[in-house]
Amino acid sequence: MRYLLLLLIGAAVSPFHAIAQGCSDAGVCTAGPIGEIPTVTDSTTTEDEHRHYARMTFSYAIGERSTTVLQVIPEIGFGITDRWGVQLRVPYMTIDGDLGSNSGVGDPVLTSSFAFIKEDHKRLDGMVGVKLNSGNANDNSDGSFIDQVPRSLPMPYQTSLGTTDLLLGVNYRYKRWTGALAWQHVLVHENKNGYLHLNWLDNAVGRTYFESAGLERADDVVARLLFALPVGKLTIQPGMLVIMHLGEDTREQPVDFFTSERIAIEGSDGLTLNVTADLRYKLSRAWWLEASVGSPLVVREVRPDGLTRALVANVGLRFAF
Repeated sequence: MRYLLLLLIGAAVSPFHAIAQGCSDAGVCTAGPIGEIPTVTDSTTTEDEHRHYARMTFSYAIGERSTTVLQVIPEIGFGITDRWGVQLRVPYMTIDGDLGSNSGVGDPVLTSSFAFIKEDHKRLDGMVGVKLNSGNANDNSDGSFIDQVPRSLPMPYQTSLGTTDLLLGVNYRYKRWTGALAWQHVLVHENKNGYLHLNWLDNAVGRTYFESAGLERADDVVARLLFALPVGKLTIQPGMLVIMHLGEDTREQPVDFFTSERIAIEGSDGLTLNVTADLRYKLSRAWWLEASVGSPLVVREVRPDGLTRALVANVGLRFAF
């Protein structure tokens, strides 16, 4: 118990000391049952839950070069049966940084989950879903900030990854322990981002981001381990989140004025390790207040997809019906 409390304290404190590199979650880390906080009581059992829910989450994150990423994320889940359900979330994002600002609808995530095991002390959920593509990841600067002409913004300013992805996962809970394993596989690459350093030769700040023209992402495998600490109406859940980027991303590199070639981005594969903490407070039988925080301990060397996060903090309200 002493080590778990130390982990929780570390999760709360470490965001303020973390190097701005980061937590790259392309969608699957919080999809469906993998992102749920169990309603654990002091007796380590889960309460009878309503079949449907609606949630509104507000998210604040610090991204590449201290860009700020604000999200409003409405989410709804319907229980088709007491074991089978569907979930949908559609974020709206606003990004501000030293190259200006951008906002718009982010990539929606649609999932379906089934409880293969559903008992007081034990539960096993399987999940299948899709992260849809809300854009081509090629929003431009407006020419009115430090720019004089519009040009393609780097990925940290984009509201979409420009991909359609398959999401698969399993989530297992035994008493207060929860473990999850998930895979995010890119089905369709539609990223038309045009950010290259040569397009920002007159702007030193504009040349400090990772190049991402025509970016094609590799797949991700995600593992989570969490432990629930019930304190009356409050559930605190410290944990660790591991994201393995399975291969190097690729991008387009100009050869001459008319042609380009696709090259691998060295250092874009590898491990990201995050410490996390989730909280859920019971306001009534139907209403719950939720919060979470996460920060990286180990990061990938190169992160051209714009998912760098030095800190992620969420607060939300959940209504069950």
